[in-house]
Amino acid sequence: MALQPYNNDSAKALALLPQLTPEERERREKEAEVLDEKLRYIVENVPDRVYHVMGSNAGAGSGEFHTYRASRRREQERQARMEAEFQEAKKLATIQERVSRLAEIDEERTAQRRAKRQKKKAKAASRSKGTSDSGGEAGQDAGAPSSHSPGAAAPGDHAPPNLALD
Repeated sequence: MALQPYNNDSAKALALLPQLTPEERERREKEAEVLDEKLRYIVENVPDRVYHVMGSNAGAGSGEFHTYRASRRREQERQARMEAEFQEAKKLATIQERVSRLAEIDEERTAQRRAKRQKKKAKAASRSKGTSDSGGEAGQDAGAPSSHSPGAAAPGDHAPPNLALD
């Protein structure tokens, strides 16, 4: 069977598919089986080309050692590259996992602090509505010193963990 030129008329080809008769479909399936057998024969029986094969002959020449040494060096370099790539990928995966974990922790803390700020803001808003009616802050003396100074940590505050990447 001769090769036919390729034309990219897929719409035309798709339009012809439903018009195939059962005989035509059967003929095409047989051709596909024949081509599959040919391909299988080629894969199984045609040898791959191998260069610089070391033989088991006892009388190897003096140049064979250098060929062997160069081949061994190339293989060791290939394995070293593969190992270095693996180690680099492993290191990057570890760093990425740690960064994502720290980002998740940071997001949780941000959400907690946001909720605390909103709660404090709502409480202050409700207090301001209450203070405008009564004229002063309920339960707190205006002249009394605050129990919490602006620069000091509150009793419930915790220090953040060490987030530095090693």
